[in-house]
Amino acid sequence: MTKKLHKRKQLLIDTLSVQTSSGQEEQMIRYIINFCITNVPSAKIEVDSNNIYVTKGSSDVYPCIVAHTDTVHDIHKSFKVYDDNNCLFAFSTDTGTQVGVGGDDKVGVWLALQMLLTQDIIKCVFFHSEEIGCVGSSQANMSWFKDVGYCLQGDRRGNTDFVNSISGELYSMCFAEDVAPIISKYGYKESSGAITDVGQLAENGIGVSVANMSCGYYAPHSDKEVVQFHDANNCLDMIMHIVNDLGCTTYKHVYKNAWQDSFDWGDFQGANRNYWFDDRNRESEVILDEYGDEACYYCNGKLKESEYGEEFRFCSDCNSDVIVHCQEDYFDDYEDVSDNYDGSMAHRQIVNQHLLSHYKNK
Repeated sequence: MTKKLHKRKQLLIDTLSVQTSSGQEEQMIRYIINFCITNVPSAKIEVDSNNIYVTKGSSDVYPCIVAHTDTVHDIHKSFKVYDDNNCLFAFSTDTGTQVGVGGDDKVGVWLALQMLLTQDIIKCVFFHSEEIGCVGSSQANMSWFKDVGYCLQGDRRGNTDFVNSISGELYSMCFAEDVAPIISKYGYKESSGAITDVGQLAENGIGVSVANMSCGYYAPHSDKEVVQFHDANNCLDMIMHIVNDLGCTTYKHVYKNAWQDSFDWGDFQGANRNYWFDDRNRESEVILDEYGDEACYYCNGKLKESEYGEEFRFCSDCNSDVIVHCQEDYFDDYEDVSDNYDGSMAHRQIVNQHLLSHYKNK
């Protein structure tokens, strides 16, 4: 391994070693700020309600890299990241077992830090609490984005997806044409995706092209989560290539939420992610994959029969139980969930599926 790749991997291990969870993101926020002060001293750092905005260089238009600072995993007293032939995983002596390494979205944080190290003109934003409903990005200071030409985010499992749609098209035809030969070179292809910060920015009215992409983590939201360094590094090389080729260009795009055209939900304004339950639960939804089959809202994985019964499906990719059919009387069983919420990802998704189905069918 070359010296450059070794440095990249060490920074990835260092970033993955910072523990963070939704609402417990102080260590990661401090880590990012200290990294920028030490390694990118010329950058301007702004912190607003736990969102971190970093600007490097001076330009009329900036490329922008987006990441989020939380994960779904618990904080462990003993947590260490290991490297097994470039497969990065975590182990905790608290439990005596493997635990999720937090690639979702610590790999995204690493991508942004690497871009700050290597680019002369760049903006990076780190949003808090994405995993419980894009809280940070929904409250973003949109004036900061007035000189952003396009946004890229690494917040998806695997190594091939370049997400062009989240309930609506994320970028313009011009942007698609310009990135097409680049993403193909790195083994990526366009696909639809699920909720993440760039999608929220599109809904906020950012007015430029945005995209999300696979960045080398696998089995997200589970204790088996790992990061493949070479896949993460391939994503970094692709992002660098895109930014170097597209440069400081503005790719205007007006986002239209397809759900708003298809549904009239009255007080919910047809939006598919503008509400949460008890501020701890992330809105979720079964989606359709490119073949029209039901897929997991969180990771686009294939759904199987769940132990909870025929109204549920199980996603083995992220260990989630999601509802695909809901009768209104089921909702009554979950009205007191704020008192009984057990903190698990599966419970969180089950609850939100009931809520979403209830409101849609009301």
